[in-house]
Amino acid sequence: MSLPRLLTPFAGMTLLVIGWWLLARQIPESILPGPGPVLNHLVSALSRATLWRDTAVTLTNVTASFVIAMTGGTLLGLWAASSPLVERLLHPVIVIVEAAPTIAWLVLAILWLGLGAGPPILVGVSMALPLIVIATSHGLRQIDAGLMDMAHVYGLSRWIRLTRILLPSLALTLAGAASGALSVAWRGIIMAEAFSASQGLGPSLWGSYLYGEINDVYAVILWIIVLGLALEYLLVHPARQLIRRRLDHE
Repeated sequence: MSLPRLLTPFAGMTLLVIGWWLLARQIPESILPGPGPVLNHLVSALSRATLWRDTAVTLTNVTASFVIAMTGGTLLGLWAASSPLVERLLHPVIVIVEAAPTIAWLVLAILWLGLGAGPPILVGVSMALPLIVIATSHGLRQIDAGLMDMAHVYGLSRWIRLTRILLPSLALTLAGAASGALSVAWRGIIMAEAFSASQGLGPSLWGSYLYGEINDVYAVILWIIVLGLALEYLLVHPARQLIRRRLDHE
């Protein structure tokens, strides 16, 4: 990757910080503190074990919901694409899952699972799974029908068709959908944690707000943003680029 392409995201972040600094000069510090005080509070928080513990809890919830959504969504998408009848049966279910607001899923999750890690994970799955199902079923329809006919003529088993034709053809589509699924699950889980869990970045953020610790509120938000950027640029984006390079060489 060229140097200008590497520097472009940093330039965008720099402009955002400058805009934040300028805006903070016009707004009371009790509403919008400047980047300097917030960064100092974040550095101080990073020296304590509490923030790292909360971060580990949230990342564990995000990982669990993401794995469940990716696995379940891919299987459901494959099933839907295998039969028009199955697709018609699943479509209203997916629409219902998508249409129900996040807060509704949170309330139901608390009723069903009680307080703790269960509700955040369920909320994350409810937000991410429909994206994966839709991406999988639509991606399968883009596969060359002649390729599948050839596999049938040569008598390739279903497992070979799945692992050598279907999943490789879906890889790039799923990588893009995974990025969106991870993003919505990340936001939903932190919100759900704030109301249903005692540990995690959600309770840390909500507790800081309740106690009027404005600098801590923005410090936690800044840390959440940093983690989100790290997940995108250190995990999702490299994986997407790797898949693209492998497909280009095949």
